[in-house]
Amino acid sequence: MPSKSKRILALILLLGILMLGGCTSKENTEQSVDVSTQTENTKSKDEDIKVNGEDDSASNIPEEEISQELASNVNKEDSEEKLESSKEPKPIQAPEKQENNDIAETNSAEPSLAEVQKVEEKAEANTLKIQGNIANKLNLTLAELKSMNDIIFEDEFYSLNSFGTTGHTLFKGVKLWSLLEQKAKISPNASKITLIATDGYSMEFTVNQVKKLDYIDETNPNKKFPMIIAWEEKGIEYDVADGPPYKLIVGQKEAGDVNKPQWVSNIDRIIVE
Repeated sequence: MPSKSKRILALILLLGILMLGGCTSKENTEQSVDVSTQTENTKSKDEDIKVNGEDDSASNIPEEEISQELASNVNKEDSEEKLESSKEPKPIQAPEKQENNDIAETNSAEPSLAEVQKVEEKAEANTLKIQGNIANKLNLTLAELKSMNDIIFEDEFYSLNSFGTTGHTLFKGVKLWSLLEQKAKISPNASKITLIATDGYSMEFTVNQVKKLDYIDETNPNKKFPMIIAWEEKGIEYDVADGPPYKLIVGQKEAGDVNKPQWVSNIDRIIVE
């Protein structure tokens, strides 16, 4: 029993201590809240006083000073705009056009003598000249040759060179004998015909060789060929920049005949003797 009574007393004392501590904590908390509230109220009042003071100081600025400040800002902005515009590149003016009279005078100006001679020399260089024992001496242009439809010949010629190389090549041109007989009016007394290239290379034939109209292709004996002056090879005309666009083409006299060395390119003239 005595021990049980002691336990009861101890519990009562413990409860009393806990109750006393709780009351003290509550009072401290309430005091802390009151102090915090007073501090915030004081701070709010100070801020209100500060704001009111600033408003009062701003309202005390004279109107003249405000006007001067605004005018200064406007002038500053205008100066900056002018400075920026001065930095912009100015448009480039196009050169003035020539007067119509000047253009007309330029167009109507006649070519100089040197220019005329140059044109004539170029035209002369690209003509096929036929000279010698003929009735009509000729300086034929390519256009004139191409207009001679009655003597134009086109076919594949067989060639054999001194190295044994062979081939078939398509050529288009005019028959040489028809050109001499019908256009140049070759003399009945003529016996020799020489074709000379711009580089000096030449081939000489008898009149009978030029008259011959049955040169052959050993791979096709049924075909017969005349001598021709060609201006087109494999469907492409010769370039006048490379020289006179005329080439002598001769077939074979017989099988095994080496005929290609007789072909003469860039023919400058044909001389009949």
